[in-house]
Amino acid sequence: MRFTALSHVHLPCEFQRVIPGETYRDGRQYLPTLLLAPRIDAQVVNPLQTLAIVDRHHVVDTRMVGSRGVAQLVLLLSPFMIQHAPYQRGFADVGSPAQVPRVYGQVTHVATWEIPQTPLPYQSLYCEFVIDVGGGTVGVRTHVSAPQLADKIGVSHIHHGDWVVIPRPRIDILGFTVHHTH
Repeated sequence: MRFTALSHVHLPCEFQRVIPGETYRDGRQYLPTLLLAPRIDAQVVNPLQTLAIVDRHHVVDTRMVGSRGVAQLVLLLSPFMIQHAPYQRGFADVGSPAQVPRVYGQVTHVATWEIPQTPLPYQSLYCEFVIDVGGGTVGVRTHVSAPQLADKIGVSHIHHGDWVVIPRPRIDILGFTVHHTH
């Protein structure tokens, strides 16, 4: 998977554990789940202690368990909305059995914002942007459709500095770099 603004995406965290993918009868083992503990700012409201990330692209060496580093995470397949004061940053537990959080943050970079003109009775948006979640950043890639996009997301276009909430994204990991100390 490619993400246009990947160089802007960096979330300090600790790689705590690997839950191996299920082994099927034919011997293949499917996608592992990585448990990452974000190292985010103390002022972040209701931080989720651990993120469960499926390594869909096989980019993380599972032997790095116990390491501190920087994860490149991208939130996918979820609508987003403008936040209203009081503003929040971070990952909030919403009681999902699959540990899918609600994510709050402030826009730091808008890489792609495409609203094609169509004769259909609704608008369609494809976008990629980066948000500060408190102590680090994550990418957002999504597609939104609505009769009027501004009614659905709260604005006609997001900009640097806007506050957003992403209710239940799928989270992909596109990289994990270990911090080496000397």
